[in-house]
Amino acid sequence: MLLALALFACSTDDTIGGDTSDTGTLPTITAPPLVINEVLASNTTNNSDNTTEFDDWVEIYNNGDTILQLDGFYLSDDEAEKTLFALPAGVGIDAHGFIGIWCDGQPEQTTASEYHTSYKLDRKGDEVYLNYAEGNQIVTADSVYWEAEQTPDVSAARVPDGAENWVNQAPTFEASNGG
Repeated sequence: MLLALALFACSTDDTIGGDTSDTGTLPTITAPPLVINEVLASNTTNNSDNTTEFDDWVEIYNNGDTILQLDGFYLSDDEAEKTLFALPAGVGIDAHGFIGIWCDGQPEQTTASEYHTSYKLDRKGDEVYLNYAEGNQIVTADSVYWEAEQTPDVSAARVPDGAENWVNQAPTFEASNGG
């Protein structure tokens, strides 16, 4: 039986305004096509990391049509601390591709192909923010939070990938959520 997950997702609008000139006009900043695509905050038997631990994870999806470099992107579980985990510089996500990030509080386990945050997710309710550097500001590209306990080994996922709709389903780490 699946526990109903109270899940809320927030995305920035496609454009963000900010006054950067003395003419009073607002420039248009286009948000990148990255979104939080799937969250598993209660991983007990599903995917294991490079040390065979079943840790929590977040999946990021490139909803765009070209490869996107992760330089200047961050994940956080704290709205006030937007740069808790820098996504790997020099790494790109293919168009309509995925990258999984282990949220296990063990950054020392990060390798060239596996990434671990300094914080853990709370299965009973938490939030995740995908942020990026825009000039001298850190802007939120996407965020998701849940207020109910997540069922073990059942992820919250956007279906289809990158869509606004979230469902509870069997986890699909670094793969399509279907739809």
